[in-house]
Formats: sequence, structure tokens, C-alpha cells
Amino acid sequence: MPTCFLDRFVVILLDLNGTFMFGQDRFGEGEDFGATYRDLGGARLDPMAVERIVRTTYDRMALDYENPAKFDDFPRVAEVLRSLHPSLPDDELERLEEVVAVHELGHVPDSYAAGLKGLARNHRLGLVANIWCRKERWLRELTRAGVLDLLEFPVFSSDHRSMKPSPRLFDLAWSRFGVGKEQTVFIGDSLVNDIAGAQAFGLASVWVNPGGPPTYNPLSADHVVSDLHDLWNGS
Repeated sequence: MPTCFLDRFVVILLDLNGTFMFGQDRFGEGEDFGATYRDLGGARLDPMAVERIVRTTYDRMALDYENPAKFDDFPRVAEVLRSLHPSLPDDELERLEEVVAVHELGHVPDSYAAGLKGLARNHRLGLVANIWCRKERWLRELTRAGVLDLLEFPVFSSDHRSMKPSPRLFDLAWSRFGVGKEQTVFIGDSLVNDIAGAQAFGLASVWVNPGGPPTYNPLSADHVVSDLHDLWNGS
């Protein structure tokens, strides 16, 4: 059995999007937000209005997401919708928030779920996820994939108004396990949000660099892999 980098750690904290959840953040050209709105029971707004509302909300939040001043004051989707479109009734705002959530949510492939189950046999697992919408849809997807119960203390940014790389989220996840930082490693695919954030908090890190050479390591992550599968295959 090959020695795995993870063998030296008790706790593994995981990023979500791009690490073991994929197909998320579907806000590009060609997305039919109007159809999603109708699927959710919406009938009051025409498709062009839904398109405009979702796009302006996304654009505002995308700017905040890149702003370090907002890392610990990140607005909720409902707040941005209400600030940009104050004339909309509450039920429409809630439905539009769900439209955003549907397009933000990804899925957990079966092979990644199986890999997490393997990791959980020898490690304690946690989650630190940056999401914009309320977490209910993510909880359902993690439950569907059979991995929610593996994650002892899942932390979702939308519960706390903070976004990685804020140390607050790393502390919320790590402190609940009752182990030293030297016994904890964080795995993620974003150099800024995941790797730099974990390093600033004092955690070892694994950078998932999709499709890239495993030796490319600009921020000196403790370990680099091309895919999460590499870790449970002994890398």
C-alpha cells in the first residue's frame, strides 16, 4: 500500500466546488433563467425581466466576491435582490433567490462520493464551502450523494456572511474538531480562496490543480494533485 500524503493528518477539511462538486455556477451565456423561474412556479415576471434581475444580482455579487473588504461582510442573495429590486414582493424575491440557487448548485459524481467514503474510514472530514445562496439545496445534494453524514462539521459561507479566504471560516471548521492545526489539512482548488486562506490560518494545504502538472506550485502548497482521485489512489 503506497504512503499517501494525507496519512499524516487526523482531520481533512474540504472545499466543495471544483474539488468534489462539479457543474456549478451556471451563469454563462445561454442559461435560461426564465425557464428555471417557471419550473419553480413563477408566472408574474416575463423571461426578459427574470434574465435582467438574475444577471444584475450575479454581477453585483461577483464584484463583491473579488473585493477583500467584503470577505467578512459578504451580502446574502436575498439582500442583493431586495436592494436592486425593492418593488418586488417577498414571494417573488424568494423565488428569484431559488433561481439563483438552482444555477449555483453543482452535483457530486459517484466516484468522488466513493472516494470520500474511503477517506472517512481513516480520517475525520469537514467542509468549508463558499456558496452564495442558502445551503438547503446543497444539503440535499450532499445527502443524495451519500456524503453529508461523513462531514462532521460542514461550514457554509452563506450562514456566516464570510467568504474564504477569511480566517473566520477556517476557524469555524477547524476549532470544532478539537485537534491541533498540525493534525489538519485543507484541500481545495482555488489558490486565493483555499490555499492562501488555509496557509494564512496555519493549516497545511493540498492544491487540486485540474488538468495541470502536479509540480506547478506557485504558492507553495504542501502538496499538489491534478484531481482529488489522486489522493485516495495513494498520491
